[in-house]
Amino acid sequence: MSEQVLRFPGNYPDSKFKEEKIDGKIYRMATPCGEHMDIQNNLGYIFTDYFRRHKKPCRSRQDSRINIDEKNYLVPDIQILCRENSNGEVPVIVIEVLSKSTRKRDYGDKMRKYEKLGIKEYWIIIWEIASLDIFLLNEDKKYEIYNSYALYTEEELKKDTELSDEEKKYIAREFSPVSFPEMIVKLEDVFDIWR
Repeated sequence: MSEQVLRFPGNYPDSKFKEEKIDGKIYRMATPCGEHMDIQNNLGYIFTDYFRRHKKPCRSRQDSRINIDEKNYLVPDIQILCRENSNGEVPVIVIEVLSKSTRKRDYGDKMRKYEKLGIKEYWIIIWEIASLDIFLLNEDKKYEIYNSYALYTEEELKKDTELSDEEKKYIAREFSPVSFPEMIVKLEDVFDIWR
């Protein structure tokens, strides 16, 4: 039986497609937009800088394949690997920056595959609205939303009438990954994109 290949519109030849295999189906995805790549690069830098400064045996990898079995391999936008975690083979954190064509798979099939692999943290980022959701594995090895963050500009805060002035004081501008509680990630650094 031949493999089914699903293609998404793009602007580069077959050999340059980012490709994933989920339950025997191959999905080829086009080059992401510049904003998507900016966020990948920003997060890669944030994690790499932290690991180097604190001498952590960890790496941030972009678009690197995770082999599951002969019917499944995934290519998350970013994965965080640490030597002390399964010899560095299973990521500690996986991050997906949503695209219109991959949204359903990122919240569906891929989320379930990451659960089965036992990846502790799964982040989903929607760059268009500067939001970041962190999911953690619960005791049943299923993801639950841990926290949701959004970057607000001062102008947006002034216009937002749903939040009281008191509530606006508590809007997070930074957070720490659960796997690295001493690390500080500033939302303005994550969402520093070139428009």
